[in-house]
Amino acid sequence: MMPREERAGMSETSADNARKGLGATLAGKAKEVAGAALGNDSLAAEGQLQQAEAAALKESSTTDAVAQAAAKQAAAALASEHSAAKEQREAAAAAADARFDQVQRDSEVERARVQAQTEADRVAEEARIDAEAQAELQQSAHQAAQDKAGAAGLEQKAVQQAQQELDSAEAAEQAAQRAPADAERLAGRAR
Repeated sequence: MMPREERAGMSETSADNARKGLGATLAGKAKEVAGAALGNDSLAAEGQLQQAEAAALKESSTTDAVAQAAAKQAAAALASEHSAAKEQREAAAAAADARFDQVQRDSEVERARVQAQTEADRVAEEARIDAEAQAELQQSAHQAAQDKAGAAGLEQKAVQQAQQELDSAEAAEQAAQRAPADAERLAGRAR
């Protein structure tokens, strides 16, 4: 964009050119009329020439004004394009930042999900191992109870057998103690 001072200078130059052109046109017309009235062809020609110069200056001023307006319009369009491009860059940067943030959040969520799944798998494995150990303990306890019951049965049988043998031994001892007396009695009878 043009600085304000340059634009103001152009406006003043255009206004000055318009005033000069109008003055030159009036002066040229006056000379032409005076030359025609006085019969001075040279003055009339000078007046026409001055009017042609004024017309050329006016056209030049008009062309300059149109060019200045077009330049202003182009500058405004360029400024608008720069502004739009800046807004697009800022929007694209904001969108990229938002996408990056979303990717970061998604990554953190996935990492947390994987950690939670790993922890759940670890807890499930520990529970499975604990359940197997508990089942083995129960089976061992059941086997121990059966073994104890079997041992108690064997012990009772051994106690019964020992008692029977003790009873037999006692009966044999009593028989052995009675044997001399029985032998004497039998011998006394046999006599």
